[in-house]
Amino acid sequence: MVAASKKKRPAPVAAPGSTAEPAKPKKLHKNGGAQAADVPEATEVIEIAQTQSLYKSNLFRLQLEELLRELVPKQSHPALESFLRSLHPVLQSLVARDISAELQSEFPNLYLHQRNPFPVPFQPPRRIDVVGSFLLGTCLRSHMSVDLALEMPPEALQSKDYLNFRYMDKRAAYAAEICRQLRKSGESGEKCLRDMDVSLEALQGDLFRPCVILRAAGPAGPDPWQVRLLPVHAADAWPALRLAPDRNAVRPHDASGSPENFPATSQYNSCILEDSRMRTHLEMIHRAVQRVPALRDTILLLKRWAFLRGFLQPTGESVCIPLSGFCLSMLAAHASQTASIAPMQTSSFQLFKLALGVLASTDWQTHKVLFGKASPALLSTAEKKACRAHFYDSEEGLLNIFWRLGPFIADIKWEAQRSLSILDSHSDPYDAVFGQRMSPELIWDVVVRTPVLGPGSLCPELGSSGVDTPEALALASNLVEVLTSGLGDRCVRVAARLVGSLHARWKDDRPSNGLALLVGVVLDASKLDRILDRGPAAEESSKVSEFRSLWGPDKVELRRFRDGSILECVAWTKPPRSQVESGKSPAVVTQILKHLLARHARDLSARCSIVSGPVGFIGNLGEKERRLWIAFEVFQTHLRQLSSLPLTIKDINAADTSFSYTCVSPQPAPMATDGVARTLHSVTMEFESSGRWPSDPEAARKVCLALLLQMRQELQTDLAIEAEVSDGFIDVRYPEFVFRVRIFHQYEMTATAQRVTNFQDQTAIPMPSSENLERFRMLWWRPRVCAALHGHVLQQPALAGAARLCKQWLASQMLSGLDDFVEHLVAFAFLSPMPFETPTSPQIGLSRFLWLLESFDWQHEPLVVDFDGKLTEEERLSIRQSFERSRAGDARAISFRICSRFDPHSFLLETPPATVSAWLIRRARQALAVFRKQLLGSAGPWSELFALDTSIFDLTLRLKRGSREGREAKRSGRGAPQTLVGATREAALTLVDKLRMHLSPVCLVFHDIDNGLVALKWRPGAFLPQQHALMGAVPHTLLQAQRIPLHVPNILCLTSMIASLAEGMLESDGGLVIETVE
Repeated sequence: MVAASKKKRPAPVAAPGSTAEPAKPKKLHKNGGAQAADVPEATEVIEIAQTQSLYKSNLFRLQLEELLRELVPKQSHPALESFLRSLHPVLQSLVARDISAELQSEFPNLYLHQRNPFPVPFQPPRRIDVVGSFLLGTCLRSHMSVDLALEMPPEALQSKDYLNFRYMDKRAAYAAEICRQLRKSGESGEKCLRDMDVSLEALQGDLFRPCVILRAAGPAGPDPWQVRLLPVHAADAWPALRLAPDRNAVRPHDASGSPENFPATSQYNSCILEDSRMRTHLEMIHRAVQRVPALRDTILLLKRWAFLRGFLQPTGESVCIPLSGFCLSMLAAHASQTASIAPMQTSSFQLFKLALGVLASTDWQTHKVLFGKASPALLSTAEKKACRAHFYDSEEGLLNIFWRLGPFIADIKWEAQRSLSILDSHSDPYDAVFGQRMSPELIWDVVVRTPVLGPGSLCPELGSSGVDTPEALALASNLVEVLTSGLGDRCVRVAARLVGSLHARWKDDRPSNGLALLVGVVLDASKLDRILDRGPAAEESSKVSEFRSLWGPDKVELRRFRDGSILECVAWTKPPRSQVESGKSPAVVTQILKHLLARHARDLSARCSIVSGPVGFIGNLGEKERRLWIAFEVFQTHLRQLSSLPLTIKDINAADTSFSYTCVSPQPAPMATDGVARTLHSVTMEFESSGRWPSDPEAARKVCLALLLQMRQELQTDLAIEAEVSDGFIDVRYPEFVFRVRIFHQYEMTATAQRVTNFQDQTAIPMPSSENLERFRMLWWRPRVCAALHGHVLQQPALAGAARLCKQWLASQMLSGLDDFVEHLVAFAFLSPMPFETPTSPQIGLSRFLWLLESFDWQHEPLVVDFDGKLTEEERLSIRQSFERSRAGDARAISFRICSRFDPHSFLLETPPATVSAWLIRRARQALAVFRKQLLGSAGPWSELFALDTSIFDLTLRLKRGSREGREAKRSGRGAPQTLVGATREAALTLVDKLRMHLSPVCLVFHDIDNGLVALKWRPGAFLPQQHALMGAVPHTLLQAQRIPLHVPNILCLTSMIASLAEGMLESDGGLVIETVE
């Protein structure tokens, strides 16, 4: 497969296909003669072996090395180091004071539990340690952050403070007091704090667990950094066993009896233990780095990998999961200790694969990982109930590092498995693993978005279920499990994300809300329309109970089938076929989602949103197109039965977008005498080769006309089928369709084919005329593209729906008529989906189409569509060389160069003009932003996706609709446009052709055939004074006489000329709009 090239990709130049390092230059004798190369050293042999076996290619290795150079932080940070040195005495000199037990009145900007209020004797921290990735050199250069662990003095804590959130409240008060005093110090002129912004920040999204963050005030510099102050408690403040996973540390509100009978609070306990082990974890990772030096780069690669998949949340991002760089560092350290590798000879990439292997190979539902122990251990029943992801920092099994990742671990595992598979099977895996950001709008077919949850949504709290899972994580686990079970084989996978900031910051007013939740589903397009879900047999009581618990007793019904089986079933209403999913008659998938939400998230279901794209879930393969194929097969049979033809019919090929199910508005056929409206569809027919064909092209066309006349006569007399012959084609009329047949004669177009379809350089041969090129496109190229698309659509039905949706979007941008361009881009998105998976819905096909427009390196790469997967490397190289020759004159211009086996030089495919390419790319970027806003709930209706400000054009023509329904038609809220019909559509296309023919020297002509809009954009260079010979037939004005007469186009005459061409076609009110620029 060919992956889309990116604009910014660290890819140093290397010989194509090279698999080893370049050889060293040969040494010379003293007399200047050459001698044999030296025997390679051991390190060189190791590097060559790694390149061949591990990296697959030298190019990929160079890319990784360049990436690491971009990720590795600078070794020297004078400003940051100076600030840390000056901050230490400031922290040690904080003023001691007693904070009253009424912490909420003392700090109204904090979230506190206050179940057992106690005073807090504030004193400077007992110990200050630099923890985290800064000392290790594993923080990303673009996100430089230093963590300081401030150990709270023992006087501030009591022996029972680990119970009932007492430590949490004291910790929050301690952080707020530090923030208050540091802000006062900065206001009073403290040198190191004078230009610093001091605020509180939620730690891992938990507003009840704040830390203090120090950042430079004002605009960020070239190397921004920040310092976080993390209050912690001493490791010996309480016995660690009291916070074991099976112990209770949060008493229920109505507690009575012995604490041993209370439910365990494993996640609360892990949250407390985290604060006491920061320094210990730093030492563990440091020892691992000392043992395996490549571990430092491995951690950077893991962070890059997690960031691209939306797992890590840097500043400014809003969709993530609560995975931290610390978790990835511990995972990499664990992989380095448990793998049987030579520490000093292991590469960072090898360790990266080993770390992914831990994520990919562990069965997280039944096993847990213990740091430093190679084999996962089985989970106990209590551990399975408490959390779905277990990675403990020691063999004691006290602190679960992954306690926040339960709802997300299945998605992390899936991504790890996919990345390992790509690394093992692809020769160029860089983009798919380390290059492209996997945004949800490019992956998920349907999304369930919950309302914003409360401020404590990520704080462990013992609920009625007897588990202390935070609200957001519990809801995510519930929805992922319910949707996976309910959708069954309709879904490929289900993933969850948090929406909001895990690093919420505040000073005086605390944040009022927590985070929302996104649950995304990737669907199987072939099973979406099933309206009956079969469950277990009636005699399987346990499974029946689970089935009824999932769907509810009111929805489940017992049915008997022809094979005698009696099964529990759930039936859904089959929606009517339409262009847009109706709210009154939703699709089957929407019905399932709404029912599951109403049953299993009753309190939130009314406020949950289901995002399923601009048109929702509609049929990809239309019924009319199915009938068209049935009629076409009958038509083929009738043609092959003709006995009066002197030549045998070799092939009959469809040449119309309706045959590939990608047509938005079929072309209306000429009205017959019976008054029945039919649609027109192009077909090409080829006869067996014969020596009786004339060599002259014009004579060959006359023979084709004679054959068409003979076909008409036999069709009418023997088969009673109406047919009409015109110059070059015959229209054969059936009850619902009209087939327009043209004859293709290969010898007539030999010269054209030699120039256009030969992969080798044919610049010495003159280009065919535009007439011959159009005839070749119509008779040879388009039938083959249509046949290839039809085959892929039958295998991947979503391709058809995506192509139609993309055509509607491009038409809304005033670029109607580029159907072949859209089909090629959509085909590439489905046939070469890397770095993603193949799209499974039209809305994802549209987002990939927009992404391809926006991200592909059109200036330096041709986009090659391999319809049949048979393009060889030599043919690809020829396409590349042809592209480079065509770009030799102007390498900076952006133009869409799309090639295929049928059109290796992109002579036949009509693409948008080069003058609007950059504008179209910007529009695609804006449309992708609308997709993301819809996902996050921050956008209006889907019609914004198709909206266009027509004021950018200089002149706009609004054409009449063909009927009352057409005049009143408008784009629906989901964004599906209505279209012109009948003769009005044909007249609009004729008008566009006339405007382009007469006015192309002075303007660009755009049109939206779906909404009856035609727009003109003047060419600025055409209005410069120039000679009359260059003006052609364009109305012009003579300037003041000079030595050489100069002219400029006459705007008034041009406007009158346009109005006369469109006479009788414009809306009576506001049909012609001229934009004036002051």
